[in-house]
Parts: sequence; C-alpha cells; structure tokens
Amino acid sequence: MQPTEVQVERTLAALRDEPVPERHGGIPRSTLDLMLNELPDGLLESLEAKPAPRGDRVQEVRDRIEHGDEPSDDELANRIVGRLVCDRLR
Repeated sequence: MQPTEVQVERTLAALRDEPVPERHGGIPRSTLDLMLNELPDGLLESLEAKPAPRGDRVQEVRDRIEHGDEPSDDELANRIVGRLVCDRLR
C-alpha cells in the first residue's frame, strides 16, 4: 500500500502542528465536517481508546522538521506501512 500525496501532506502538517487547510485535496472543509457526522457509531470512541502517540517520539520528529531534516516521501510511506503491518499483527 502506497500512501497518497494527501496522506503524506496531512501527516507532515500534523507533525508540524499546523491547522488543516480550509480546502485540501479538492474537498471543502464544510464537506469534511459533514463526512465526520456520517461516521459509523463508535468509530471515534474506538480510536480515542487507542494509546496516544509517544510524546518523546512526536517531539523528536518535530525537532527534526524544525531543523530542516524532514523525512522523504519514501521514508514516511515506509513508516506508515510499517505501522499498519504492526497493527495488523497485534
């Protein structure tokens, strides 16, 4: 599975702690908000029950980005895929 460009951009934005753009990937923010209302019951609660990302790792990545050491698209894609594989093995 190859992450899309939008997924990579959103991941980098989240690591930089930036707000989600009003319009991203051709979908207006208002439409995204409506889509959130259509999620299956219990999905958000299930996600909230998952452990939070390790703060030290998030800070490490933010420090790297701040110093211009952003991961390449391939590095980021490999980490995302690796995380998905690990989650499925649990």
